[in-house]
Amino acid sequence: MITLGYSIITVMCLVALYYSAKLWLERRDAMSFLILAALSLLWLDNFAIAVGAYVGEGVLLTAMSYARYYMHWQVLPVLMIVAGILLRRGGFAFAQNKIVMGLFCVIAVVFMAMDVPYIFQIEFYPACYGETFRLVTNVSASQICDPSNLPPQGISVAPIPAISVNVTLMLVGFALWVRHGFKWLALSFLFMFVAAGVSQMPDFYYGQILGNLGEPIFNAGLIAAAYRFGGRDTGEGRIADNAAPS
Repeated sequence: MITLGYSIITVMCLVALYYSAKLWLERRDAMSFLILAALSLLWLDNFAIAVGAYVGEGVLLTAMSYARYYMHWQVLPVLMIVAGILLRRGGFAFAQNKIVMGLFCVIAVVFMAMDVPYIFQIEFYPACYGETFRLVTNVSASQICDPSNLPPQGISVAPIPAISVNVTLMLVGFALWVRHGFKWLALSFLFMFVAAGVSQMPDFYYGQILGNLGEPIFNAGLIAAAYRFGGRDTGEGRIADNAAPS
């Protein structure tokens, strides 16, 4: 059952990746490129879990695990830049300032730099959730595969960049909702925020998979926002109110 759930989420992420690639080919703007980069390997986050029990602990699963951790640590922070572009394209005056946009870029780079040390310290340990098997850097007590062979403590990385990006895009979404009546970005990242919180509840069995379900949901919100507010920047950073339906 859990494996099926992760398989469905993987397909949802691949559909989102298809539309993000389609968007990039249509628009060829900075925002669609950054969204495509952020979504390019996010499907692997769920695919590696879905197939882990079949692949087994070995080189292939280890490689997929490195890739999915690298994606979270070094690629997803670019969505902070997307947040700045959305404010600019949404016509918010303060976001037209190049210094403000520069700050969004600097924050994204800082988030990437924060997690660079972990790339060289990473060690994987087996974790079991339902019938799934995956490799993680820190195994929670409820997902220990063999109670008679407890794994080391491992590395527990505070998800400060992920939470910051989520909250920022959620707030940007609410700003776009108030100004332009476009609600999908705010709702998708609100769902992700709640799902991520629920995934940390140790007594809720389905919390882990619910947290992963938030990924294709926020993917859809990002793509919808890019279609609504994207396009090449003309300098004034504004859009026509009737540019697209909300």
